[in-house]
Amino acid sequence: MDAIQTLIDGNIDFEGQRLAERLTTVVLILAGLTAWLLGFFMQDLKYTLYAGLGGTVLTILIVVPPWPMYNRHPVSWLPAGSRGEEAGEKKGQ
Repeated sequence: MDAIQTLIDGNIDFEGQRLAERLTTVVLILAGLTAWLLGFFMQDLKYTLYAGLGGTVLTILIVVPPWPMYNRHPVSWLPAGSRGEEAGEKKGQ
């Protein structure tokens, strides 16, 4: 049950966000180029549209769900209420 809850919560780390952004850029560029070439050689705008929409759906399936590969470097936050040194205090005093 905990694994399902973790998957639903959607936790990703900062490196995962960077990876998701890179994947989005690369997959959309490749899908756009493929769609354009397909439409150009087939001489039909319908193929371009379908290939572009397919690439967009593929990108959504790759990037939107919180896959475990996006949480390989989890951030360990301080517990609530612990601030370490207060602002204005100096070390050694």
